[in-house]
Order: sequence, then structure tokens, then C-alpha cells
Amino acid sequence: MKQIFYPIAILAAGLAFPSCDDTITVDRVDESAYDNVVTLIGSVRDFKTNKTANVVDLRSEEYNTKVLFTLSRAPRQGVDVKISYDASYLEAYNESHGTSFELFPEAQYSLQNSGEILVAPDETRSYSLNLTLAPFEDSEEKTYLLPLKATVTSGGVKVSEERLVYLVRNMSFQSIVSDDAADRKKVVVFFEVNNTNPLNALQFETEDGHLLIDYLVLFAYNINYDAEKGRVYCFANPQCQYILDHYDEEIRPLRERGIKVIVSVLGNHDAAGCAQLSDAGARAFAKEMAAMCYGYGFDGINLDDEYSSSPDLSVPWFTSRSTAAGNRLYFELKKAMPDKEMMSYQYGSALGNAAVDGIEPGDYMSICVGDYGRKGVAYNGMTLAQCSYQSSEFAQWRYAPTESSVNSFISSDYGYWMIFSLWNDSRNLQRDFNSINYLAKGIYGSDLKTPEKFYPSTRSLESVPINW
Repeated sequence: MKQIFYPIAILAAGLAFPSCDDTITVDRVDESAYDNVVTLIGSVRDFKTNKTANVVDLRSEEYNTKVLFTLSRAPRQGVDVKISYDASYLEAYNESHGTSFELFPEAQYSLQNSGEILVAPDETRSYSLNLTLAPFEDSEEKTYLLPLKATVTSGGVKVSEERLVYLVRNMSFQSIVSDDAADRKKVVVFFEVNNTNPLNALQFETEDGHLLIDYLVLFAYNINYDAEKGRVYCFANPQCQYILDHYDEEIRPLRERGIKVIVSVLGNHDAAGCAQLSDAGARAFAKEMAAMCYGYGFDGINLDDEYSSSPDLSVPWFTSRSTAAGNRLYFELKKAMPDKEMMSYQYGSALGNAAVDGIEPGDYMSICVGDYGRKGVAYNGMTLAQCSYQSSEFAQWRYAPTESSVNSFISSDYGYWMIFSLWNDSRNLQRDFNSINYLAKGIYGSDLKTPEKFYPSTRSLESVPINW
């Protein structure tokens, strides 16, 4: 939010005024910087998020939300507004973001009262209008752009040039979906893929049919620097590469059940790092990661600022390590793939509170998970509902869920519980299962089903039966 500071001219007592014979020449002053002081500017926003950019997963049922028109101050007179579908904005949006989205079909969206809305003289927000999006018959995974613009028909208000944008992801291929209510507590699990097959995420299902894991983070792909070729790139070890080569067998089944699969990027003992890329370096690396997410079918990116050496500042790819550089990389990642999720593991310098080009973290970050034993921190523009209440480390058995801690989580304003290294060791399957069952009972009021099988290797699709 841009703040406007009002200059106040103060005349001190005893100032001498010029005589009648003196001539005063006043240069013309550019008053454009003060337009917003006298001109009331409004914008159309999503009612649920209060944002102008929103990502929607459209499955087999209609998606319903609301829109409204907001002003910075009360207009002192009634303001009539017309909200309408703006097909002309597609080209400008795609050019700005380097994307190739198609328009969401106008016939599949409907807006209450034909988009006509009113702001009362003493209000800064209009009443809301129902917006409905109809699902697709085609099951192809694709993102569509739905741009809405506001036009003031009476009331002397200037409309922001910013559109209300919905990036509508066609997720109709998800035949069975876990409860995705916006206010439900959610579980984020980091799978150490050197030891844990992603298919094991499907083994945690409640007796009433809900999958416990909402976000599966593949830990980890690496950010590396190739000095010979002079480029920063994403490196996949054999286990990570196997997942890419077997996406349809290891990742697609998870996403069909509604689990969002996130690629984690970790430093790898060289000059490349998640919080030490220059602006140009961040843009280039973001494009590579966008190609990976779109090409393989992932839902977003997590950055973990660890295990990087000091950057060589003589190389144009790098800058000094800082949260400003970390924020820049997240900003460029979101710009390159605006329909994907951005998740931060709050360790090192991967994310800070500062704005990037005037854009606050809340406009490009989705989720923040804290380090082990710590709560996630809500940076500017975020809420606690986007942060983790607790982060558990199962490899060393620290901060595991208990009945008491889960009850506190459920009654808190925090939205997520993070677990690292679930089912990393076959000797601890039952221990891990019993612990996360507290989360199932707290979130869904239902126990987990006893799992029937375990996938012992990342680089194999073979499972073995579980006998407890």
C-alpha cells in the first residue's frame, strides 16, 4: 500500500511580506504527484482474499466466490460501478508475465446483477456480488485467465488500471479430492526423497475418506552454478531425476487425489544460492524453474537457503546474500508462474519483510513454514492462516504432534502443520503413523486407516505389505 504524505506549510510569526513594488514570479508546479489527494481511486477485488490476483482450482463442481469494489476513503456521494469481463487484457497480461494463458470462456462465468454495484456515500466498500465459474468437460490440465474490469458510471471516482484477475486452473482430472475448505487446517510434509517414495503419501487416509497430506514437498532439488558454461541451473540427483522420469507413476496419482506437489530447491555447496542471485540471475533461474513446473506438472516452489558457499561477486549471476535477494527470487518465480504456489522454509535469508518493486511479500507468497520448533512468521501482506503453527522433525524425532499440541493448533489462527522426513526409516513407520494420527483426529475428527503397504525405495514402483 502506497502511503501519501501531506506536506504542511507553516508560516512563522514575524515573516516579512514583500511590498507592492516587489514582483513575485512563481514557477508552474507539476501537481500530478498529488492527484490521489483530490481524486478518489477505486479498485475491484475478490471478497475472500481482498486481492486483485487470485488462483482458483476448478474441479468437477462450480466454484463460487464474491467480488466487490473498494475505495481509499468514503466518496461522500453514491458511486455506481459496472464490473465486466475484459477480454482485451489477455495480451497485455501474457506479455507482462511471459505466459501463454488462454481466456476463461465468457460463457462459463456469471456475475450477479450483471456486474452492477453501488458504493454508499459513507462507505469505502461496496456490497458484494456472487461470481460463479462453471467446470470444464475437458480434463486437460490448463490455466485460463479471467480478467474483470470496473467502470464507474456515476460518482466522480477514478478506477485503478489494475484488473481483478483470476487464474483458473482446470483440475477436473482430480477424480477424488480431499476437503479443500479455505479455513480448514492443513498439513505440509517434506519427503526426503533420497529415502522416501512420494507414493507413500497416499497411505495416510482417514476412515471417512480424507487424505491427511495437503502439500507434499519433494526435498530436494538443488540450485548449482556451472562455472564452465557460466550459468545457474537446477540439478537433480538420481532419486530426483527418477521422479521426473516417472511423473505419471509417482506424482500424477497424488495430484489426482488433490495433493499439491511442491518442488523444494536447496543450496548445494557452491556459489549459487536461493538468496544470493542478482536481479538478472533471479529472472533467468525463475524462467528455468517455471519451465520445469509447467513441463512436468508441479504445483509450486519451496526455497531452502542452506548449504551454499559465499557468492563470487565478480560473476553477474550473483549478489551479496540477503533477504532482499531472497525476496527478489520469490518475486521473479511468482511472476514467471503466477498460477503456482510459493512456499518459504523460514531459515537463512530466503525471505524477508521488504517489498520488491513496491510489491509486498503477501502478494507473491502462499505459505511460510518455520524452522523446527518455531512458528511461521507472517510478513507484510500475509496472515497467520498462511503460516505454520509447528514444524516437526521426524528423522531426529523432535516436536512431533501430540494430542495437546494439535488441540492448541486447531484453536489457533495458524493454518499449517509442517512435518519433515515422514516415513524416512522403515523401522519407524508405526511411530510416525501414531503421531500424525493426532492431526487426523484434530482436523477431521477421524482416525487414520491402518496403511496396507509401504514403498521402500524412491527408485522403484514396488511396494511391500505392512503387518503391524
